[in-house]
Order: sequence, then C-alpha cells, then structure tokens
Amino acid sequence: MNLERPHLWSQLEAPRDHDYEGQGEDAETFLKLAVLASFLDRLERASQAPTVENDAVTRRVLTELLGPPPLTVATFDRWWHLEPAAGMSSVESTLAHTPVRTLRKVRGPEVLSPLVQSHRSSSKVTALEGGPRPVGERWVAALREREEDAPRLQCAVAWVLERLVEKTPHRLCALWTQPFSLDAPVEEVLRVPGWTLRSGIHDLREGIKLTLEDFTWGDETWTFRYKIYSGERRAASSGTVHLLLEKTPNGWEVPSGSWKP
Repeated sequence: MNLERPHLWSQLEAPRDHDYEGQGEDAETFLKLAVLASFLDRLERASQAPTVENDAVTRRVLTELLGPPPLTVATFDRWWHLEPAAGMSSVESTLAHTPVRTLRKVRGPEVLSPLVQSHRSSSKVTALEGGPRPVGERWVAALREREEDAPRLQCAVAWVLERLVEKTPHRLCALWTQPFSLDAPVEEVLRVPGWTLRSGIHDLREGIKLTLEDFTWGDETWTFRYKIYSGERRAASSGTVHLLLEKTPNGWEVPSGSWKP
C-alpha cells in the first residue's frame, strides 16, 4: 500500500484493570474494532475512484485483507497484533472521523470474554451497576453517541449564528467541524433558517467562518472561533464563543454561552 508514513492508534488511557479483571482485554478488543473501521472506511473511499492507480492498489489489498462485512476481532487477529506505543490516533478520534455507515459494518463480540466472565463476582465489578458489558454492547453504544453528533452541532451552530446575525448583513457561514465526521457535507446535514451553510471555504470574502476547536471528548463544553468577512480577505472582526450543551427530553439545548471579545 502507498502509505506516506506509519499510522498509530492508541487509547486515552493505557489498558489497565482499574475497575474489573479483564478490562485491559476489553480495551484492546475495542481498539481492534476501531482500526478495522478505519481500514474499511479507507477501502470504501478508494472504491469511489476506480481509475486512480494508488486507490486501485489500496482497494485490491484491503479487499483481500478484510473480506466481506461484518468484520470481527478475528479479522484483525488474522493479520495484525497490538504493541504498546506512543499513540498518534486515539480510539475516540478514529470513531469520530469514521462515518457511521462504516462503523455499522464492524461488529464486536456479544459475550464477555472468559477472563472477564470469571471475575464478574469480584467486589470491584459489583460496584459497576451490573458489571462490565460485552464489547459488542459498548460498540453499539458508541454508534448511538456518534448519531448525536449532527443534532449537537445543529443546536450549537444555530445558537451561535442567531447571535451573530447583527454583526454582518451576509448570511453565508463556512463551517469547520474538524472533530466530527458528519457522513455528508455540512449543507446536507445542518439547517439554520436564513443562513446558507457550507463546508469550510478557504477564499471566503463575505460572511462568517465558524470553527469548532478546543474540543474534549466526553465534555459538552465547546469552543467556537468565528471570523466575520465583509467583502475583503481580511476578517473585519473575530472572536470566540464558549458553549455548554445539555441533552434534554426534547433534544439538545444550550443553557449558557459566553463571548470573547
């Protein structure tokens, strides 16, 4: 395969048995599923450009390695193994940047491993609201969380643009959603009345560039950076918005937000 450089995956915390025996094994299993999803996504993207030579090589090699979905841990174990390393790509970011449709073609084990099962009655496990779940259940839960990406962004972006409406007469917003894959262009996923949304536009002259930054996984406190353009390449004004998002029975809401400047 034509790889520019090696690619490493890691987890936010090294697999250790913090809460129950076998937690490290579960963490490694989950990591393997994320790697398979990433490879499968690369295969699907290569299949969309059948005339490009490098993509043809990628398609041929990954088709042979992965086989038909659903992919399982056995697929990973047939070709690869894990080693401790200083990580460059976390499980969380890999899942976030892999389309949901691709993640659904990867499947985790639906039963607990013998190591985890043998320690379910330990005192540490009983403190975990029923004990550890099979990795397959955790994988499905991760997909459900990914499905919330678009609704959360919809809520946050609408809140910001409603308050920026007085700062510019232009109703074009170029949006960067670096932490998330929306499975489709921004304009097909998000809607804000009165605004035209586009994926990031480099040469924007009129309107707003809105970028989600300083994102922390598992934290619903988000920071957006905005730049307002009024007919010139140089932004007329800029600033940051800090939002607190909250899931309610009626959907996502922004209970509080602050601006700088």
